[in-house]
Amino acid sequence: MKLHTKLACVGIAVLMLMSIALTGCGNVKPAGQVVIGVVTEANGDWAYGAFSSSINATDSSVITLTDDYATVDSNKGGAYVINNTIVDKYDRSEDADGNATYTFTIKKDLVFNNGDPVKAENFLAWSLFTLSKVGADMGTVTAGYNMIPGGDKYRAGETNKLPGLRLLDEYTFSATVLAKGYDGNDYLPYYYDLGYAGYRAVNLTYWFGEGWHVKDDGDGAYLANDNGTEFSVESVGDHIVAAQYATSDRVTAGPYNLVSFDKASSQITLEVNENYAGNFEGQKPGIQKIVIVRAETDTAIDNLATGGFQIYSAITDGDQINAAFNLIDSGAIDSSYCQYDRAGFGYFGFACDLGPAQYVEFRQAIAHLLDRTEFAKTFCQGWGGVVHGPYCTPFQMYQDSEKLFAKELDTYAFDPDKAVELLEAAGFVYNADGSDYKPGSGLVRYKKVTAEEAQNYDQFCSKVGNDIYMSATLNWASSDGNAVSDLLSTMLANGDATKQAGVQILQNVMTFPELLNYMYRQDAYELGGDYSVPTYNMFNLASSWNSATYDYSFEFTTDPAYIADGYNTQHLYDDELDKLSMDMVYGVTSEEYDKYLDLWQKFVIRYNKLLPTVPLYSNIYISVYPNTIKNYEEGSFWGFDRAILYARYIGK
Repeated sequence: MKLHTKLACVGIAVLMLMSIALTGCGNVKPAGQVVIGVVTEANGDWAYGAFSSSINATDSSVITLTDDYATVDSNKGGAYVINNTIVDKYDRSEDADGNATYTFTIKKDLVFNNGDPVKAENFLAWSLFTLSKVGADMGTVTAGYNMIPGGDKYRAGETNKLPGLRLLDEYTFSATVLAKGYDGNDYLPYYYDLGYAGYRAVNLTYWFGEGWHVKDDGDGAYLANDNGTEFSVESVGDHIVAAQYATSDRVTAGPYNLVSFDKASSQITLEVNENYAGNFEGQKPGIQKIVIVRAETDTAIDNLATGGFQIYSAITDGDQINAAFNLIDSGAIDSSYCQYDRAGFGYFGFACDLGPAQYVEFRQAIAHLLDRTEFAKTFCQGWGGVVHGPYCTPFQMYQDSEKLFAKELDTYAFDPDKAVELLEAAGFVYNADGSDYKPGSGLVRYKKVTAEEAQNYDQFCSKVGNDIYMSATLNWASSDGNAVSDLLSTMLANGDATKQAGVQILQNVMTFPELLNYMYRQDAYELGGDYSVPTYNMFNLASSWNSATYDYSFEFTTDPAYIADGYNTQHLYDDELDKLSMDMVYGVTSEEYDKYLDLWQKFVIRYNKLLPTVPLYSNIYISVYPNTIKNYEEGSFWGFDRAILYARYIGK
């Protein structure tokens, strides 16, 4: 086997930029087909993340491939840029109070995939929905209404007009952001200021139905129908849901059209959109057809070997990486690969308000029951390592914090004795009958709790007279077909240290979309079931960044209104963490890196102590691609959904 470096390679990034530059944006006729294997199961929700604070990764990639006419995009380094392919003029102005107004004039002759014209109203429509009372009633997740003039009354349904959004003419619109929001938060200065200017074009007829337009009589934009129908859940709700989950005939504006999505097989088919004007660099696709399939752990390498898919994007499992290299080196597949540091990390997290996970000492004890160094070594096979907080190596902030973190972060080394100390400190010192727990006296420890503490966890509690005892049991929502799930089951849930400590972890295997529904606890408009009822308090998944923007604002909010809107999915309510997550981006300009860095470091250190998630690894990604295409290069902030646009089909 050839020697494959396990270090991030600057040369690869340089070659990527050179190859892209040489390729240019010429009118290359699209040809050929590639099948792409991805690890995340698609949910089939193409609503731009409107109903969750974090969209499914594969769903997000499909949206990028099919619907990317946005005023602001991110470049290969992850930085925000104005999309000059669709923006003719851009201006930012600021008034005496520090409120900022972003004004755009859109280029003429842009069209959706069905030929409908793209105009200024198309960029305002989605925000007018998500920020509205209609959006609120349908479960949209957004904090934007507190930072846009008139947004508070608009969200409450007291008016149908939003003064902070203006339709100025057929091709010009503006959006204003308040320096101080209605919730008392300071929204300007903002470290990622240009992000406020990002608006996506959507087709009003497709999303809302016939006759809908954006109007502006001089005092704010609003949604109106030609026949006078009121904008309401009753008039548009069913139409929005149908559009959200439609698997073909979608009206979009991106490099590809969604031809079909088979949820049973998790197969997505896309073909070139001939009406596409290009991405922010004017780049158009060179591959005619893309098929996206799920790469399941047990069969992924076999599928790669037999041609089940030709691109295996973002391989995380070390054994699979080595197996893929064996296929390339032996000539079993005619392929090449690209390598890059992952902009993300794998972890298991807690619902910090449910059962024993609500106690910080318990969460810390669980971390000490898993040998994370061995876990990362086993899973990554040298292609990655342990991290101790919500960060990854591509971020400049992390690179500038390594020495500090080495001193300040708890590494939660494998230490069953320390775990027992923490369990006892958390009060798990009883048996189910209220007697003192001693090793061997019971399988699981218990803690004496109040009725409030035991809420939604009755099945794991016992009653002795008027006393309630909660067991040291985690109810784990585990994603299926996942190597991390399998390894966690072996090393943690069924590990000897866990059993000997008197802790029980019950694994409940489910699809990834179902896991997310339970984690978000929000029944979308069309869903039934009991997803909104707290059920599971442990989840394994991963966090990834598709840009260099690091913004955790509202992710740990203690505001009941925002929690009801779907924020704070970890349900960790800590005022200090909440304040740090807000302060590091709000009140800091993009020129004040040192100030941002200081607050970011304090946030990570606090996070590490409270442990809403237990980080497992941040790895080096390998992506395999066939030699039937050229100019394909993924990067830390440049996934397959971006890289494929620059690739060209050359055949065998």
